[in-house]
Amino acid sequence: MTEYLLSAAGVIFLSVIISLVIPEGKLNKSITFIMRLISILVLIQPVSGIFKIGGDNSSDGGLADYTYVSMVYSEHQSEQLELLLQKECGVETECSVKVEFKEGDFKVTAVEVGIVGGESDGAALKEKVENRLSELGYENVFVFIINF
Repeated sequence: MTEYLLSAAGVIFLSVIISLVIPEGKLNKSITFIMRLISILVLIQPVSGIFKIGGDNSSDGGLADYTYVSMVYSEHQSEQLELLLQKECGVETECSVKVEFKEGDFKVTAVEVGIVGGESDGAALKEKVENRLSELGYENVFVFIINF
């Protein structure tokens, strides 16, 4: 907002100075018209941003939105995967599903599953969980045992 006010004040100030310096005549009318046109364009700049006129300003804000949505989606997927593995495999897990926005869609890029307290027959539990995750279509799966 500060940048907008400074640019608007600068253009108006420059317009006044130029109109005082330019002598009377046809050149004065042309330059005054051009300076007024530039002043109007600078003053309506916020309105053009509302209607997406003048380019795409989503390079910073859009990325932040996708990052936030990816984080929320990752947390939700992690919780749901923990519940699913508890129900289907009968093991308590701590899951971390990494979701990223790629090629216009949210995609799961990696899955980490920690099997809690799987000391007895940990290899069989690990293999059972890996098989179930591959059946579900997950890629880049890393399963490990958490010993307390």
